Amino acid sequence: MKNILRLVLVSLVTLAFAGVALAQTGSTGSTGTKSTAPAKPAAEKKAKTMRATGELTAADAKAGTAKVKTKDKELTFSDATQNAKDALAKVKVGDMVKTAYVEKDGKLTLNSLAKTKPPTVKSTPAKSSDKPMESKPATK
Repeated sequence: MKNILRLVLVSLVTLAFAGVALAQTGSTGSTGTKSTAPAKPAAEKKAKTMRATGELTAADAKAGTAKVKTKDKELTFSDATQNAKDALAKVKVGDMVKTAYVEKDGKLTLNSLAKTKPPTVKSTPAKSSDKPMESKPATK
């Protein structure tokens, strides 16, 4: 009697684990094939938002165009969201700005723009001044 009960219990536990394993792999039926949605073409993928900080060299709030010169390149924005157009009206050429934009079909679209402080230049101390100077007592 114990052997029969043990055999039934082992069989039930084995079936339970097999069911969990099939559920995790996503198998659909006896064919063993998965049903997947068709992959989206590369053009339909969501564009990644990029950021840049630099000097505003040109701006037209009505048209939504702007140019920002970063330390290594110049970005030309040919379109802007309404929030970015409002922000363009508040800044002037020569201001340091932070931008968030997306690139789609070779065009840069400005999502946001905010005025920022210009970077401060830190002067590096000379090697000899790294340690404080010790004063020696005067000798006669």
